[in-house]
Amino acid sequence: MSKVALITGAASGFGLGLAKELIARGWTVYAADKNAAAVKKTAEFGAKPLTMDVTSDDSVSKGVAKLIKEQGRIDLLVANAGFGNFSAVEETTREQVKAIFDVNVFGVERSIRAVLPLMRKQGSGRIVMTTSVVAHVSLVGLGWYAATKHAIKAVANALRQEVRHLGIRVSTVEPGTSKTGFGAVAFGLLEDGRTYSEYDGVMRGLNKWLGGMYKISPGPDKVVKKMLRAATSYNPRPHYPVSWDVRALKLVFYILPRPWLDGFVLWLAKR
Repeated sequence: MSKVALITGAASGFGLGLAKELIARGWTVYAADKNAAAVKKTAEFGAKPLTMDVTSDDSVSKGVAKLIKEQGRIDLLVANAGFGNFSAVEETTREQVKAIFDVNVFGVERSIRAVLPLMRKQGSGRIVMTTSVVAHVSLVGLGWYAATKHAIKAVANALRQEVRHLGIRVSTVEPGTSKTGFGAVAFGLLEDGRTYSEYDGVMRGLNKWLGGMYKISPGPDKVVKKMLRAATSYNPRPHYPVSWDVRALKLVFYILPRPWLDGFVLWLAKR
């Protein structure tokens, strides 16, 4: 019997890459995304397109109900839909803060809540959440985005403990910088969302440093490989850091005293 997966944010980037890998291994994959035209194209390589907006209770409920009606089971949820806003805490409007939390936090909550009843009934299942290196490290210009990823890391740790005895496994995958469409959206606010000149120095520094990291960063393949491991390993790890920058920043964050860490981050931003 083919295993059944639901991947959110599957019309591009990491989600699209993972959908292709799982289908190549014989999985039945429901590729979910709010971009109806883009997700429809996933049918070309064997996915089952699912137009689903993770910011809508009704959309998520109907999408998961359709999957369950057609397949009768769900073996894997990959809560991958998300986006980033790179801007100063004060320069990010309340509407922008609400929007990023609605996708990155409440979108994950809606997806998990929709699949858990069936996974509990089955006595099996796996949930993989895409977080980030900033689930551990909060840097200048990334405050609100990092807050969403910190929240998901905390939820994943608790949920992993709560459902293990039910046969359900929970993991996170932690990308660093990677060439996908994410960067173009995230950097948009650094150019168009500036309000206060007092932040010019650190924001220019962030744009230069982080922008440089994105330019030399690899494509999504490494992240997809880690996601595949989290989805298919017999005994999955709780967390899958993807690349050297993730490991390095985590090490720096947890070892350095906070004043030293602040100085290090500001030094990077001024290089």
